Amino acid sequence: MNNLLNDYKDLILFVGSFVVLYTLRLTALRFLKTFRKRFKGLSHDILNTIYKSIKIPSLIWVILLSTHATVYLSKLPQNHINLITKVIDVLLIFSITILIANLFTRIVKLYLQNKNLPETGLIFILLQVFIYLIGILMMLSYFGISIMPIITTLGIGGLAIGLALKDTLSNIFSGLYILLEKNIKVGDFIELENGKKGYVMNINWRTTTIKTLSNDVVILPNEKLAQSIIVNFAKPVEITRVAIEIPVSYDTDIDKFEKIVMEEVYNLAKENDKLLLDPAPVLRFIPGFGDSSLNFTLYFSAANYENGFLVQSELRKRIFKRLKKEGIEIPYPQLDVHIKDIKKDSL
Repeated sequence: MNNLLNDYKDLILFVGSFVVLYTLRLTALRFLKTFRKRFKGLSHDILNTIYKSIKIPSLIWVILLSTHATVYLSKLPQNHINLITKVIDVLLIFSITILIANLFTRIVKLYLQNKNLPETGLIFILLQVFIYLIGILMMLSYFGISIMPIITTLGIGGLAIGLALKDTLSNIFSGLYILLEKNIKVGDFIELENGKKGYVMNINWRTTTIKTLSNDVVILPNEKLAQSIIVNFAKPVEITRVAIEIPVSYDTDIDKFEKIVMEEVYNLAKENDKLLLDPAPVLRFIPGFGDSSLNFTLYFSAANYENGFLVQSELRKRIFKRLKKEGIEIPYPQLDVHIKDIKKDSL
């Protein structure tokens, strides 16, 4: 019996430690599963994310720790034990680093979604790079490799790298500047200096992606965006002001005309919530007297820039039909030529 135990000592140690650690894992997971039910909203989502994220990695940790305990208590040569335990420890550090990087990314994403803040690839990339860098430094430190010479070397070589990657670094810092300044965020509708307009889809580590109304994608380096004059239609609010010029005949009863136009505006507002009544729409006698018409301008607000086109089109059709029905003429440009009869005696 003793010989049998000696022959399977390592296996017994592994199974025993695995059962103990696996039981502790199940207990911790059950506690976390029960604990998350006490919360709602963002706290519940974060705890739920933690629970889902550690289920598989925790099983790997149980296996690695069981192997570590078995090797440590085995009769292997000391140099073999040291090598195996170091490999296991490095795998543990590496797996924990991956878990923390992914977990923090998901938590930050949940927080941004909960607060209706923009999600940009640059934030997640920088966060993961920072966590992975810490994990790598911990692994180097575990192997007894001094970190200070590496940091010093990076500092000295940083100048050369900075010069070689000047454009890339400039785009990264420009992206950070754009995010921190908050004048432009994902989802904003903007107009570039070259006249291109579109929605900001993403602010990444090197470029900003803009989707135009024609579903084209404009990819702009962050440095160019930071240095450009930008019109942001989403600031200070997304509401956009729209103007429609309406010409009518000089014979028009302008009071009746104004009443008709405003009726159509309010009728459309009841059917389409994209046409806003706050601020109130107004009709102004601007630009005024034309060569062949009286020119009025209707000013109203739409929910956002893109909706402004849809509302404007529908409103134009309604006003045209109503004016035609009411017998109010919308004149086309014309020129009256008067020929004067000049008598021969006057020549």
